[in-house]
Amino acid sequence: MVEAYTKILKQMEYYLGDVNLARDKFFRERIAENKGGWIDLKHFLNCNNIKAMKVSSDQIVEGCRDSKLIEFSSDKHSVRRIGNKQLPEKAASKRDSKAKEKEQHREELGEDEVDEKGRIILTTQDFEDPIIVHYKAEVSKDEDFKVAWKDVENAVREQ
Repeated sequence: MVEAYTKILKQMEYYLGDVNLARDKFFRERIAENKGGWIDLKHFLNCNNIKAMKVSSDQIVEGCRDSKLIEFSSDKHSVRRIGNKQLPEKAASKRDSKAKEKEQHREELGEDEVDEKGRIILTTQDFEDPIIVHYKAEVSKDEDFKVAWKDVENAVREQ
């Protein structure tokens, strides 16, 4: 049973640790809901890792009794970081950082050079050595003009 309590302690300290709370929106919101920073144990019992251990709230309390990071309320139904320790700064996700980079890039280019989807429009660049490809077949107005890139590659090689 000591091994099970060790696993419970490790998991609970992870959930309420700085590394997890920097990213974990769910537990950050639960802490913010209560002025004392208390989170009801039922929220932890719904976590997959705790569910897999098949433990009760009493076993969680017993397993975390010697924790130096978390404490329980007097009724043993809620848990928080010791002393209601301040939450760590929210970590920026990869998606957030990519969006910021894209926005900075748009600002550098200007509105005329980026379309509504953020793609660069090549309006101000000069093309060096343009290649003019002549096709043997004529296309009538009713037909769609289709380019076979293989033909373009062959024409470029010939020049």
